[in-house]
Amino acid sequence: MTKDAQGNNYDVTADLTPEGRVEWERMVGGEVYEDSHPEIERKRAEAKRLFVAYNRTDYEDVAKRREIMEQLFASVGEDVFIEPNFRCEMGRNITIGSHAYINFDCVMLDNAPITIGDYVWIAPMVGLFATNHALDFEERKAGACQAKPIRIEDGVWLGGHVTVLGGVTIGRGSVIGAGSVVTKDLPAGVVAVGNPARVLRPITEADGTGFRERIAARDAAR
Repeated sequence: MTKDAQGNNYDVTADLTPEGRVEWERMVGGEVYEDSHPEIERKRAEAKRLFVAYNRTDYEDVAKRREIMEQLFASVGEDVFIEPNFRCEMGRNITIGSHAYINFDCVMLDNAPITIGDYVWIAPMVGLFATNHALDFEERKAGACQAKPIRIEDGVWLGGHVTVLGGVTIGRGSVIGAGSVVTKDLPAGVVAVGNPARVLRPITEADGTGFRERIAARDAAR
């Protein structure tokens, strides 16, 4: 189930045939599914029309951008900003929390659920790739794919050109260095870098710069 623009629950598969529903449920459930099935393709085209329209909106047209986000995603929190050119696979499998910022040229292949928490920052040219084609050539040629969910917890910062693969959870507040490829779960509160990404070190109080204290003192003096 997902929600419409008024916050009401509805079934995103309600307009699918029984056969199409089977492939959709296999897709979001982590089973091998037919990625080239006509009804999967139709859902993909619906998402494309919406994200293309979003990318064409004016920067100041906040209401229109919000309207499209509510149509495209399963749910979206408050104070969410997505730069162009955003692209996704289905849209309906993406959940975004509040105060999230998604920078230029982000791609989300959401054949399985992608969950993005509050205050998540996503740098330019990041890819969240929940799905994968079959390794066997004949199966791959026939359209076999398998998707696994991605979860980005609150306060995560993904650096530029980061790639996150299906089945991965990144823990609260962690920072992933630019160009990293995340293939396995990462814990909360760490800096991780590399291909494949590995924990470099924990984030500690020593990483603070005094910024909050300076801003608080400035505001108190006004």
